[in-house]
Amino acid sequence: MGLDIVKFFNRWGRGTAVDRVTDFVSRMLYLAVFWTLTTIAVFFFAENGKTIAITMTVAASLHFAITEGIFKRLLWKYFNKIRPYIAYPDRIFPIGRMHSDSSFPSSHMSANLAPLSVIVFYYPVIWPIAAVWTLLIAYARLHNGMHYLSDVIAGAILGIAYGALAIYLVNFFNQYVLS
Repeated sequence: MGLDIVKFFNRWGRGTAVDRVTDFVSRMLYLAVFWTLTTIAVFFFAENGKTIAITMTVAASLHFAITEGIFKRLLWKYFNKIRPYIAYPDRIFPIGRMHSDSSFPSSHMSANLAPLSVIVFYYPVIWPIAAVWTLLIAYARLHNGMHYLSDVIAGAILGIAYGALAIYLVNFFNQYVLS
């Protein structure tokens, strides 16, 4: 069933501008620039911006330490899941950069939802934009043949957990250490 879902999304819009959009929003450089500029903008222009920007940075750091460091480097033997386009080269057409590390969990989902969940916590009114962004990234990872639905869901859960943990840690630090 997981393969059928990837096949469906991989074919939906293939050969159109959809490929260019999903390739673009999946580029690490684009995402790094996007989240860096967003964090800087929040820092300077949002009410309580310093705290929110620090919390976003902590959430992103948790992602890199846990998802990239622990899951994908230390425990890769246990979480090594072959990407769909590699496992089924005759059925899945890769789009964009062809990552060859483990597909589980989706780092793109985790990296995006960690800071995004912080922003939504402080500004819940933007949840519809956050939902559209999240669905776009999820679709892109499936469409590009890089992940199974379970990888995307696991990455989303981890990203939200990193955001929640960062909110807790920064609030705890502000309340008990700085006071």
